Amino acid sequence: MSSPNFNNSVKLEILVSTMKKTSLSFLDSMFPNHKLESLNILIINQTIKEKELVSDIGNIRVINTFTKGLSLSRNLAIKNAIGEICVIADDDVEYASNFENIIVNTFEKEAPPSIIRFKIETFSGVDYKIYPKISKKLFNKKEIENVSSIEIAFKRKSIIENNITFNTLFGLGSHFASGEEYLFLKDAIKVGLHVYFENKFIVKHEFERSTSNMASNNFVKTQAAIYYNDYKELSYLFLFKFIIFLLRKQYITLSDFRKKYKVGFSAIKIYKKLING
Repeated sequence: MSSPNFNNSVKLEILVSTMKKTSLSFLDSMFPNHKLESLNILIINQTIKEKELVSDIGNIRVINTFTKGLSLSRNLAIKNAIGEICVIADDDVEYASNFENIIVNTFEKEAPPSIIRFKIETFSGVDYKIYPKISKKLFNKKEIENVSSIEIAFKRKSIIENNITFNTLFGLGSHFASGEEYLFLKDAIKVGLHVYFENKFIVKHEFERSTSNMASNNFVKTQAAIYYNDYKELSYLFLFKFIIFLLRKQYITLSDFRKKYKVGFSAIKIYKKLING
């Protein structure tokens, strides 16, 4: 694992999680409206030996790591970030021409947030998902359950001081393939951090239809584990209601019902075993 020297006067830093990169060229498609020399970027490159990424641009730092799992990558970025404000990024997005100003100006509101959720736009120019219609403070689980990591920016000091991290049991490459953003924001709200939604786009992403994914085994497993995280033994009831929802929306058939419940039941058993050691 390697990293260039830190510069402690960074206002905004972009934390990019990627895998097996050996060139910085992927940044060109991420920031087509910017000169890379004008941006402060930390890249966490999960890779293998002799396939390390090297940066020859002073404001672009690279940490090569031989670990696996997206949440591990995010946590490594948080630990090594130097920006006052940090933006979570993936390598398959495109940033708006004025994203820096939008982010910084939102953090400078009269009641400064610790974490801000922004919006994603598709390349066809529409909302990536259904968002609240107005900017507002986020208070409860319902308001954060469908947040994507690339919508999130945060004050690094607030996150570090409150020991907020991504749960490494969740996220791509881990036991449960998603849900890490929800748990991250849930922990932040629990300790009293000001989490805010700003009704503005900062990034573009290809549209992905999520309804079919809801019936996938990976999604059912993740949902079941999150139910146990939130509701403990009542999680089995919430899992049953979720499978009913999938059936009612015709995402699954009646013949799938028992099989999907067993997938969730097994996931709760695995999650309980993992958290108990």
